[in-house]
Amino acid sequence: MVLLFAPMQGYTEAAYRRWHFEHHDGVKEYYTPFARVERGRIREKEKRDLLPDRNRGVPTVPQVIVSNRDELAILCDSIQRMGWQRIDINMGCPFPMQTHAGRGSGILPHPDRIAQILEEVHSRPEVTFSVKMRLGLDDRMQCFELLPMLNDSDIKQITLHPRLGIQQYAGQVNMEVFGLFYESCSKPLVYNGDIRTLADIKRIQKNFPQLSAVMIGRGLIDNPALAAEWSKTTSACVR
Repeated sequence: MVLLFAPMQGYTEAAYRRWHFEHHDGVKEYYTPFARVERGRIREKEKRDLLPDRNRGVPTVPQVIVSNRDELAILCDSIQRMGWQRIDINMGCPFPMQTHAGRGSGILPHPDRIAQILEEVHSRPEVTFSVKMRLGLDDRMQCFELLPMLNDSDIKQITLHPRLGIQQYAGQVNMEVFGLFYESCSKPLVYNGDIRTLADIKRIQKNFPQLSAVMIGRGLIDNPALAAEWSKTTSACVR
């Protein structure tokens, strides 16, 4: 099982991603803080973070956050022009500024919008898309309402953080519901949420042996060597 570095606004910009990649082993992919649409185009700050020269040699996955198909098309056009062929769609951000705008986990109660976003995904076969999501915004059943649509889509990977958006980062992750999703998901599935130590990674691997990967954010900020320590325990190099 491989490890992925979760996107974290204000932390995991290009300079940090490069520093970590050059000094610590064990991370297969680095996901960027989400890019969004502002005044009808990609925000300049996030566009600069995705410039090829800033990311060359680092296994990076651009992430976007959208409320509808049109926003996804704008972002994809800009990101593809820079040469990227891999995009992750954020359907999990819990911050109220985004959820109130129908982005991040705020889009999860709207399967009609997600269906249109998946149509845009289908229209771009040259791009490999993935989704990062939560159980729902305010109802843990929302992920199951969306799962058949996601299973039938061109999405190549799903990352699930087993909290509700309204929880933000408080309370316990819901491992029981994650397990139900894990059993029904036909796409490669990644676990994300409250991974701080080697013991946490081992527990997830033991309980969900068919996972594609584990995605870690704060655990790698707190201990940048965590992924390297995991690689040593498994005697596997993911570079």
